[in-house]
Amino acid sequence: MDQQKYSIVIAPPQTGLNYVDHLKDELNGAIGWYHSRNSKAHVTISEFTADEDELAKVTAQLKEIASYENPIHLNFEGVGNYVNGAVFLKPDEATKIEVGHLMKRIQKKLSIKNAYHSKEPHISIGRKLTEENVQMALKIFAEAKLDFNCDHLVLRKFNPTRKQYDVYSDDFKFVGTEPRSAAQQSLF
Repeated sequence: MDQQKYSIVIAPPQTGLNYVDHLKDELNGAIGWYHSRNSKAHVTISEFTADEDELAKVTAQLKEIASYENPIHLNFEGVGNYVNGAVFLKPDEATKIEVGHLMKRIQKKLSIKNAYHSKEPHISIGRKLTEENVQMALKIFAEAKLDFNCDHLVLRKFNPTRKQYDVYSDDFKFVGTEPRSAAQQSLF
């Protein structure tokens, strides 16, 4: 069966997507085209390849995992960068810790082969920038702020034509259900 590329992410609501698009437009105006220019705002949890059968299992697991989570408020303030030329909106300390724990719980509970698991929560603005462009972006976006309530996960599928991920499903709601105890599970 055909293997496709997917990613599991946290995505801001439309107003947050629009805000990050605006930041990307501003950077494009200053430096021209760059990597991640057309990518929609998100926090990557995991990326993986799967065929239809594996995807069905992952989708079922994600629904269950998400059902145990409670909505959380995320706060990104200012920008940071990595040595590889990436510039990103950085989470404040409380968000970094809370989202970091959420990412680990999801990654641990998913049984996915061929997965890349992100370790640092961030929202990319640009990637593979020159040092000069990184410095310019850090100056332009020093006051950037984004906060939103995270109440679901998004599963995205890679679109080889556009060379971007498209939303495949966002039906993974955080409802705060208590996990069944081991004793209850063994009865079924």
